[in-house]
Amino acid sequence: MLGVPVHCVESTGILGRIANWSVQHQKRMILYVNAHCLNIACVDKMYYELLTCADLVYPDGISVVWASRLLGGCQLHKVTGADWINLFCDFAEVAGLRVYILAGKPGIAARAQDNLLQKWPRLKIVGAYDGYFKAKPEADILRDSSLTDPQVLFVGMGTPDQEKWIASHRAEIPAPVCWAVGALFDYVAGVEARVPSWMNALALEWFWRFLMDPRGKWRRYFIGNPLFVFRVLRQKLGH
Repeated sequence: MLGVPVHCVESTGILGRIANWSVQHQKRMILYVNAHCLNIACVDKMYYELLTCADLVYPDGISVVWASRLLGGCQLHKVTGADWINLFCDFAEVAGLRVYILAGKPGIAARAQDNLLQKWPRLKIVGAYDGYFKAKPEADILRDSSLTDPQVLFVGMGTPDQEKWIASHRAEIPAPVCWAVGALFDYVAGVEARVPSWMNALALEWFWRFLMDPRGKWRRYFIGNPLFVFRVLRQKLGH
């Protein structure tokens, strides 16, 4: 889609790959795309190249699902953090996976960790720090991640910063799986409200997110979404 390979995978399929990859020595990178991501990829060459070489790129927005139908590719299904985080924690607790959270503004990762451990007390979270390196210097976090030896490192810094950070430090990160997750842990921490189920069912999550942050999101949705549609139509017509 717009030159980016998007995998036909659902939440259970992602977890199946995690089960295999987390015990292997090969380093993997999991990324997601939505309309905003693909718009960025059209103008940011480095980010585009990271998407094309990632081990797994899953659809994180309904616009990508609709575009796949228009383009005649495989049947995609929207997969967001809210879809897989509970399943992941169920699996990780049973499997004993070591998880490291590097995400959000100061305090977010720690609050998310507390909330997760309330539901999954045996979940092995070996580190939880903010994604802007205010709670701890970047070098210390990289050193800490080596000492704690996580199997899955979640990185939430926003697109495309998180993807570029993973790529620039991948050699230093021992975790077999690095997973870019955007604002997932803001929701887990309870500082950002989830879309009401009825709006999600009507594919209006984008509008809910705009209502929550109109100043920060208006350009992304009211300019970005039509631009994404234009680009997909141009691909459909072979231009």
